[in-house]
Amino acid sequence: MSISIEYLKEPKLQFGKYFEHQDTKTGLAEFGPFGKNVAGLHPSEIKMGFIGTRETIAGAKEWLEECGSEIESENSKVIKAKIKEVDNLPNLFGQDIFEDEHIHEPIVRLYKILNRDFIGFSKDSEFESCFQMNDRWDRTIRQEEISKTLGIEDKQRRIWELVELFNGHIKSLAETSPAPDIIVLALTPEIIDEAYTVQVTGNFYLNFRRAIKAKAMQWGVPIQLIQRSTVLGKKPKGRKEPLQEKATRAWNFCTALYYKAEGIPWCPVTVEKDTCFIGVDFYVAQERKDSLTMRTSVAQAFDYLGQGLVLRGDPFEWNSDANGKSPHMSREGASRLVSATLKEYVNVRGTPPKRVVVHKPSRFWGHDHGEYNELDGFIEGIQSVFPGCDYDLVTLTRSRIRLFREGQYPPARGSYFSIEDEAHFLYTMGFIPYLETFPGSYVPEPWQILERHGSSAPKDLFREVLELTKMNVNNCSFADGTPITLSFSQKIGEIMKHVSDEDTVQTSYRFYM
Repeated sequence: MSISIEYLKEPKLQFGKYFEHQDTKTGLAEFGPFGKNVAGLHPSEIKMGFIGTRETIAGAKEWLEECGSEIESENSKVIKAKIKEVDNLPNLFGQDIFEDEHIHEPIVRLYKILNRDFIGFSKDSEFESCFQMNDRWDRTIRQEEISKTLGIEDKQRRIWELVELFNGHIKSLAETSPAPDIIVLALTPEIIDEAYTVQVTGNFYLNFRRAIKAKAMQWGVPIQLIQRSTVLGKKPKGRKEPLQEKATRAWNFCTALYYKAEGIPWCPVTVEKDTCFIGVDFYVAQERKDSLTMRTSVAQAFDYLGQGLVLRGDPFEWNSDANGKSPHMSREGASRLVSATLKEYVNVRGTPPKRVVVHKPSRFWGHDHGEYNELDGFIEGIQSVFPGCDYDLVTLTRSRIRLFREGQYPPARGSYFSIEDEAHFLYTMGFIPYLETFPGSYVPEPWQILERHGSSAPKDLFREVLELTKMNVNNCSFADGTPITLSFSQKIGEIMKHVSDEDTVQTSYRFYM
């Protein structure tokens, strides 16, 4: 058996003044967001609306005001080495000058490569943007109204009533002139504890966050939910994961709001500008029997700027007992989904792509699967919109095959290996040389190209995957382990579950963040 291993260089991103760097926080801190380079892609002011009680609105505003100033990172690193005593050497600085009761303890130093200080979201920082707050964009909900709604015994009805309560105020703000760019829903702890999620059927959970995002799409203003834990930095009841430190929360929060206000935080350097990346996945729209469900496909399309589109496909019945757990589209359904996605892509960008890349977590079924010949359907859909367009259809899955290296860290991010030049794998998470550490808490799994149709080499396809792991603008981390084409498909599907046939479906990705 022959195994070849190669390191794929860490992709760089572009920021303000076309400055290039591999780390998002460093690029933003030094030269600000990429949107400053292109007219129309940089909001210099972001008008913020607020809905909540007087107390939660005040807390949310205090958090935004705090984000307007620098926030020091709390990170520190312990150096295991201790100061060693050396006998018989002259003391150049006088007797006993270095004698201290703590001299034998490990040295602790600030370590801010992983999470650097937040520079402040203001006109004076490299962001060159700020939040605008005005009482005219506030909608106060009395605590009595919330308590009355939370007193409803049926939890499903309780959540839907809460959705209607907030949705009415969102409508009011959206119809205000001028309307805010983003509306913040400042939630009380009681809403989180008593009206956030309830199981409806086997795999369907009614969730307040997803339901209000689905309902509020019709008003055309993105919303942002804020919990008390974000404002106060206290871990909410029942949460097992540790809360991010304040500087990290500020980086993530402000980067996401900048994108929701139609700014571009960064863009990749080497991704081809005329390539459209599409991720395809499925969600359960309705459960009918134990094995029979109504499935719906969802497509996410991204251009080189990371601007995303979301489109919903046609619902279809899927029998998991007869056909297997992974759903597949019909030839016609696949063709309609990809052609509609590409038409919307051109409608937004104004120019057609020269190449289309489709990522999918399951195999592309072909003509041997009868009506579920989605492979030919995808190709026909692409060619019907752009005849002669180049394409790559790629199935990406996590693999249980591992590499092991000496030392305490896992293989480096960017480690590409192939077995017999037939099976191809890539670590998108692992030891990161720039950070001098592995920023995860689990054993990373490599991605495998399970199937591919097109003319690109596996190594080139994985180079694009590596770049797409740096395109998640919902946080400001060095990279995600999952490419943006697949990372949000499940979350978008969960929101789509709450969108009825009569509701408005926004195509812009910023409404689903």
